[in-house]
Amino acid sequence: MLPPEVRGLLAGEPGDDAWEPIAHLLTTDDDGYPRVCLLSRAELATAGTDAAGCVVRARHTIANLRRDGQALLVVTGEQAAHYIRLRVRTILGSEDGTGRAAIAFDVTGAQADALGVPLRPMTFRASSAIRDLEQWDGNREFLERLGFG
Repeated sequence: MLPPEVRGLLAGEPGDDAWEPIAHLLTTDDDGYPRVCLLSRAELATAGTDAAGCVVRARHTIANLRRDGQALLVVTGEQAAHYIRLRVRTILGSEDGTGRAAIAFDVTGAQADALGVPLRPMTFRASSAIRDLEQWDGNREFLERLGFG
C-alpha cells in the first residue's frame, strides 16, 4: 500500500548542506484538534509496502499516538502529495533520557493528491549541527530495534 514514489522520497540519508524535504506526521490531540510533527528522512523508515517507522521527540505527538494509535503521514513529491494512513504497531520509549520514541506503524491506506501541477515540498537546510542536535545516527539505531534497517 505504500507507493513506490513515497518509499523513494523517504529513502536515504539527508546530506550536509543540502535542502531536504520535510514530512508531516499528523495526530489528534485529546481535545480533537490536529497536531503536526515535522520529520526528516533521518527520522523516518519504511519496510516494504506495508510498514513505516519514525522517531519522535514531541511529547504531545507521542501521547496522541499512545492514546489513539493512529496517524496520517503527508509526504510531498514533485507531482503529488501523498497521504499515508498509519496504525501504531509498537512504541519503544528511549532509555537515554531524550524523551524520544521509536514507533512502528502498519500502513492501512494511501492516497495520492495530484492535479498535474508541479509541487515543491517544504524543505530545510541539513547540516552537521542539525545531525548532532537531532541525533540522526542514534535515530537509525533506534529504528533498527523495530526492524527498520
